[in-house]
Amino acid sequence: MLELVNITTLAAANPLDHVVDHPILQSNGWWYLTNHMIMMCVSAGLMLLIFPAMTKRYRSGEWVPTGSRNFFEAILIYMRDDVAKPLLGHDTTRYMPYLWTLFFFILFTNLLGLLPIDLITGKLLGLNHGHGIYGTATANFYVTATLAIITFLVVQISGLRANGIGGWAKHFLGGAPWYIAPVMIPVEFLGMLIKPFALAVRLAANMTAGHILLAVIIGFVPAAFVGLGTAGGWAVGVVSVISAVAINCLELFVAFLQAYLFTFLTALFISQMITHEHDDHEHDAHDEADHHGHPVVAEVADHKMASKSHQM
Repeated sequence: MLELVNITTLAAANPLDHVVDHPILQSNGWWYLTNHMIMMCVSAGLMLLIFPAMTKRYRSGEWVPTGSRNFFEAILIYMRDDVAKPLLGHDTTRYMPYLWTLFFFILFTNLLGLLPIDLITGKLLGLNHGHGIYGTATANFYVTATLAIITFLVVQISGLRANGIGGWAKHFLGGAPWYIAPVMIPVEFLGMLIKPFALAVRLAANMTAGHILLAVIIGFVPAAFVGLGTAGGWAVGVVSVISAVAINCLELFVAFLQAYLFTFLTALFISQMITHEHDDHEHDAHDEADHHGHPVVAEVADHKMASKSHQM
């Protein structure tokens, strides 16, 4: 009878209980410490442990990466050369610390949310009325909104630094004649606010939806045992577990994808604000630029011309 009561209670539980944030320390209605806060601290702590250790080896002269350094270096180089550099050009180095931090913080937080650490931490700590520390902080709109606001400030400050107040204000016209300003300025202003809002909603919605789907699929198992008996419960359980494994694999892909999209769109928004009109002509004529902004192709051509002159 006790087992039946436990199964019935589990079947009636709200799937959102395993998705939304829960307080660990609270007083007078204020949440001072929550699951998502701890998960964010764990993500930041992992980054502070992993990446300084990687750079320490490079500083000590170990230039050839081994082990896990190969994995992280491949991601770092890809994000720099294939994601940020085509958009930011010779300004890539300036923004890479922020873009790398943004990508790995979102990625680590997404991946931590996939780990079944609720039962482990609940038994060890007994926090929050039997619930352990768990959850995906990036499924929390407050977290994603904070990341989006930081990105918004980086984008606008970058535009002001690159173009000045006058050049920054001109983007509200979108290149249209001045007499279109009554239409263009409100549209561009709304677009400026919608971009970070879309970043926040996309990340939070994707991470929330997958976890709710997993909770609902697993919830079919105890419900089937109650409603269909042992045979029906096992039949539904097998299908539910296989489906949950497939959804979990998809969630793993989504964890990487959402971190990539947030970082890529951040680089795109920055590039839109720091691009000068004359830069468009330069980018059409040259594919790459060196550290000082001089076209590499032009330098090679000048070197060849100088060599030919010297031979003559």
